[in-house]
Amino acid sequence: MLNSFKDSLTKVTDLVILFASIFTFLAFITPKDASIEPLNKSREVITLNQSELRSAIEAVSQSRTNIESINNLVNQLNGRLAGLDTELDSAIIQDLQSQIASAAISIQREQSVTNNLQESISALEASIDSELENISNLENQTTKSISWIQPVRKNVEALANAAGMDGILAGFAALIFCLVCKRRQDWFRRIFSIFYK
Repeated sequence: MLNSFKDSLTKVTDLVILFASIFTFLAFITPKDASIEPLNKSREVITLNQSELRSAIEAVSQSRTNIESINNLVNQLNGRLAGLDTELDSAIIQDLQSQIASAAISIQREQSVTNNLQESISALEASIDSELENISNLENQTTKSISWIQPVRKNVEALANAAGMDGILAGFAALIFCLVCKRRQDWFRRIFSIFYK
């Protein structure tokens, strides 16, 4: 009874070692799962760039509104200036001309801000397009990895990092040697009894 149980346990152990060896071999001949970290990083960059793009578009809209209101003010000042007599209202004319000059400087400043924002918008759109293309490329990469075997690969890699690949190979060699010794006990006894007589 005990010998029968021992033989059954030996067979089960042999099968477990055999299947573990097969799964480990399969795990290492198939490619690794593609990392999703670059994909997540690209998505974060896109989200950040889209937020900055919205802010830049709002700033451009505000700057254009400012330019339009300054242009309306300049038109009003020019309308008032056209109705004045140059000899009688010289002080008012000088005041209006200085206001117009100040408004022209403000318009130039706002246009410079708008141009800088437009360049920033172009750069952000290019960056978003680039990241979208990168995401598309990452998603289209076909991986031949077997998903259900990847946990085996990760565990064996952790063991290989801890014990070294030589340790893993030595462990598998020892297991295989034990299996061979158990299966061929009679043969080993005959060979070693010939050598040690």
